Amino acid sequence: MLKKIGLVAFLLLLGGGGWLAYTWQQVTHLPDWYTRESTTETAPSTLLPTQVDEPAEIESLAFDLHQKVDRVLSTTASQTPEVQLTAQEFNQFVVTSLPTQARSPKVITSVKAMNTKIEAGQLQTGIVVDTSALPLDQLPSEYQTTVKGLLKSFPVLQDKEIYVGVEGKPQVRQGKVVLGEDARLVVGNVRFSYGDIRDRINLPSDLLDNPVNLQLGQLQIKDLNFQDQTVILKGHAQ
Repeated sequence: MLKKIGLVAFLLLLGGGGWLAYTWQQVTHLPDWYTRESTTETAPSTLLPTQVDEPAEIESLAFDLHQKVDRVLSTTASQTPEVQLTAQEFNQFVVTSLPTQARSPKVITSVKAMNTKIEAGQLQTGIVVDTSALPLDQLPSEYQTTVKGLLKSFPVLQDKEIYVGVEGKPQVRQGKVVLGEDARLVVGNVRFSYGDIRDRINLPSDLLDNPVNLQLGQLQIKDLNFQDQTVILKGHAQ
């Protein structure tokens, strides 16, 4: 009887170790759009660090986006003008909306690529970042908390390239962007819900509801939705 119990315990331990190894493998998984060998296959919705590794380049992206908004505002009489952004332009909007401290040259160079995918009304956006090169002390405090929480929950993510993103259906509610109850934090190939973030991993429970800049040029954003491969921003002119 004792031998049988010992065998069962061994099998459970082996199974647990196998599950742990599988989970570790999944959280360190890098997305296909990043691991493609041929640079000619880079998706148009992928933003590479060489495009934003200088402050002047980020300012240029912001200027182009603001120019697009100005053209829309100058050609429409609507009280609620709409601006359509491609997935690539949405990437640029996210980068230009980051706090200055979070887009310093040292931080940006640790980011290997950023990608946005729009599909069936859902948005997935995320980055591949080299945690060995990420200067934690130069990040805003809320970013430091998130990164430290991830590395504490998953030590295997230290000193390597990892993918971190969010997915959901963004909406503007009470002046802030929220992803809704179905939102997920994506780490590698693993998705974590609000409940997972709260109960299983060491991250702030409001991580998926961090405020996003709702100003794009002269457009104060009041709503956003998705159509085909574009993000439609609605609002009013300042």
